[in-house]
Amino acid sequence: MKTLTRAMCALALAAMPLLTSAPAQADPPSYRLNCMGGPGMRIVTNHDVPSPGHVGAIAMTIYFTAAPIAALPGPGQCTWVDRTFRPGEPQALWIRSENIEFAFQITGDGRVVRDATGPRVNAEGMSAESANWDRVVHAVLNGQRFSVMVYNVDNRVMNITSIL
Repeated sequence: MKTLTRAMCALALAAMPLLTSAPAQADPPSYRLNCMGGPGMRIVTNHDVPSPGHVGAIAMTIYFTAAPIAALPGPGQCTWVDRTFRPGEPQALWIRSENIEFAFQITGDGRVVRDATGPRVNAEGMSAESANWDRVVHAVLNGQRFSVMVYNVDNRVMNITSIL
């Protein structure tokens, strides 16, 4: 028994450097982007289907136009706090979660139904995360301001790390 215990300890000690030498994959630094919703923005949602070993999730992409000046976006625009967009920087915000679902009502002519509470599009869930998504969706649909922290993913999309 002592020999087995010693062998297991030796194996664990030998494996230790393998476990600690791999660097942790952290998100790159995020930067603040100020946006104003409006008709120039477009929201696209996708849901990947759950399968064995894979939890389904919702992804939301918000397409916008880069504002011509820093700090003050117009309707349908986003801008950095301290500068304008550089050529090639993506004009799409992207976020994904396993904890969100979307509910919406659309008329036969493709318009979002509106009532006394506003547009009938809701990000639903039991977390603060769903409330933040819902706030952004309604800001886009109602021409309101919102801010997000993002980083550029290979000049394809701006990945949202937090909603302010």
